[in-house]
Amino acid sequence: MQKIEKRNSDQMIYDAKIPIRLAYTNNVDVPNVISLWFMKIDDKIYCATQKSAKIISYLKKNPVCGFEIAADKPPYKGVRGNGSAKIIDDMGKNILQLLMKKYLGEKESGLSKFLKNNSHNEVAIEITPKNLFYYDYSSRMKDVS
Repeated sequence: MQKIEKRNSDQMIYDAKIPIRLAYTNNVDVPNVISLWFMKIDDKIYCATQKSAKIISYLKKNPVCGFEIAADKPPYKGVRGNGSAKIIDDMGKNILQLLMKKYLGEKESGLSKFLKNNSHNEVAIEITPKNLFYYDYSSRMKDVS
């Protein structure tokens, strides 16, 4: 893949208001997937969730994770990869605020009020990608809608 194509894919993928699908293993090593809001800052991917969410204990036990960021409608394009996750307790509220701005905008809503009221219990998930694979099937799906 040419560098320009990667850059365009990178921009589209990370700016899109779609969730990341984060794969992890639970306490008995069974694979699971969760969808979370995300954002890219420098070369890392950040999500936020409640401190009490089960995924937090699972990632603390085993930080190895897989992920995919892709739309559900054709033409299919996105990025998938793997890496390691780190839980950062004191960044949760700030990451949540950035995610709310990305996904909800500036408009006050019932959801934004709910999230703000519970933001004191948020933690950040910092994903450091190890391997990335960009894909874009636009050329082979020109006539698919």
